[in-house]
Amino acid sequence: MVSKEILTLGMELANIVGNRSVESIFDKINVAKKKGDNEETIIKLEEIINELISDKNNLIQIAQAYQEKIITQKITDNEIEYIIENIIPLAEQILKKTAFEEEEKEKIKEGLEIIKSIISKETITILQILGFNFKKSLGEPLTDLVESLIREKVKKVDTEIEKLIIKREIEFLKLCSDEDRYNRFLGLQNN
Repeated sequence: MVSKEILTLGMELANIVGNRSVESIFDKINVAKKKGDNEETIIKLEEIINELISDKNNLIQIAQAYQEKIITQKITDNEIEYIIENIIPLAEQILKKTAFEEEEKEKIKEGLEIIKSIISKETITILQILGFNFKKSLGEPLTDLVESLIREKVKKVDTEIEKLIIKREIEFLKLCSDEDRYNRFLGLQNN
């Protein structure tokens, strides 16, 4: 799926290229020359030059925006090496600390061995050349997962706080309904 930013850049590029074909530029130059007035011709030619300079600057900005989008999607060689050196050992550490049965652990170890054979600098580079976006396909879902886990924890904490507030209010109402307890409470508050 192409992002909105890429589509917008493409439309801007098509607009500039469509409006400034070589033929249309030469037509403008010929029209300016045919008028016969040298000053007016110079002014028109300066306008054409300024439009071309403006278009060139816009094209440079579009190219830089495209490059920025591509760079944000590409994993660098250093990042690839870091991932390769750390992901499998991290997965193995997690496996050791989990409470799986031995049979399940063996299956997971076999899966890790397959992953080890697949994860290489060459494989990741080839996939990126083919257009695979690791950051989007792996990074965004992981980000969403962590976000949902955090939201779930916050919701649980909020629920517990609400329960404690209600419990405190109930206890206070119980306190207020017993005159002796309420008077003792007021005495403690005054001290």
